[in-house]
Amino acid sequence: WLKLFWLKLCASLARGAATFLISASSALLEMAEEGFEGVDEAELARLEAELGGVEGLEEADAGEDLEALLADVGVPAPEEEEAVEEQEEEEDLTEGLDVEEHLREAVEGSLRLKRLLSENEDAPNAKKRKVDPVKEQKVKALLTRWGLVNDAVVKHVLDQSLMEEIDLITKSGYCPDKNNMWKSTAEIFNRYVSELRERGMPGGAACDAISAFKHRWKMDLAADKTLRALSHKDLRYVLINFDSTRELSEVVEEASIMDVEDDNSTATASPEAVGIGTIGRFMRLDLIDPLADAAIFGDANFTFALRLVRHRKALGHVGRVIATTFEELDTLRERYKEIDQSIATLEENFAEVLHGVDCTQIATNPQFKGMEGSFGAVYYNFP
Repeated sequence: WLKLFWLKLCASLARGAATFLISASSALLEMAEEGFEGVDEAELARLEAELGGVEGLEEADAGEDLEALLADVGVPAPEEEEAVEEQEEEEDLTEGLDVEEHLREAVEGSLRLKRLLSENEDAPNAKKRKVDPVKEQKVKALLTRWGLVNDAVVKHVLDQSLMEEIDLITKSGYCPDKNNMWKSTAEIFNRYVSELRERGMPGGAACDAISAFKHRWKMDLAADKTLRALSHKDLRYVLINFDSTRELSEVVEEASIMDVEDDNSTATASPEAVGIGTIGRFMRLDLIDPLADAAIFGDANFTFALRLVRHRKALGHVGRVIATTFEELDTLRERYKEIDQSIATLEENFAEVLHGVDCTQIATNPQFKGMEGSFGAVYYNFP
């Protein structure tokens, strides 16, 4: 009887998946009524003849691989049926649409993606956002206390808040203004949450690198004073290497004995400059290439060139400065008594000084030959 049931099962699958359940159920009911006795040999022979093309079916029993038998019979596996159905659906995506041939593949991809997204949304096991039941309960309690259970925007602000912020709001007894004439309740509450977060940030005025560093490592005012007294080299070393496993004084002492590697980079430039000022310049957007040269045209007593040289040095710019004047040196000496001292200071800062330069004739000036494309900035100060 077991072999007869197995053959009926395979025969039903071979005829079509639609009749499988009906035929299998009927076979079981018939066997149950007959008490699994008196198996009709003729029926058994007919089924064996119907499935006679399958090798090894005569030795089949209930423990054999069902998928292998179905494949021999010609019934596709469920995965294969799904793949065939998907392929047919993809072929019908652009049916009835007037699409040019070179755009057909793009349109099919867009429609396929749309179909997949709709399937994911309708799926019972679609991925959903994880909800913290404790947080959800506290949010519901606040909304109930404020009488804003149906306000979806206020609930969204609460959902985006941290658990610590929700606890602070609960303990503070805060309630958003629901009768404001200019702003909605959600806007007022969102502003309150933002201010609540700001209170946990570094206080005071503008937040520089040292203030942020002190806030991160929970340092006191004495440490702040120590850091602000460091040079660029020492402060950069401390900011990079301090990790709270050692005392700040040890790291500062270690930084003072470290040598600076002259690798022609902006990080090692101006090692003895004021640390916080130089580091602050590194945190700003720099539109000028720090490795490129700078040219000044139309300067007179070099006051602008001197300020620019010091400014670039503080920025960590390592490119040279070429300071020029339209007048010759003798004329400048007659006009400006400090001109020689200014030139000496510029040369000490690795600037190059040129006289008698007409900026309208740079292309033909032999002093600027080969400098094409080497300047990151050009300053023209002539009125």
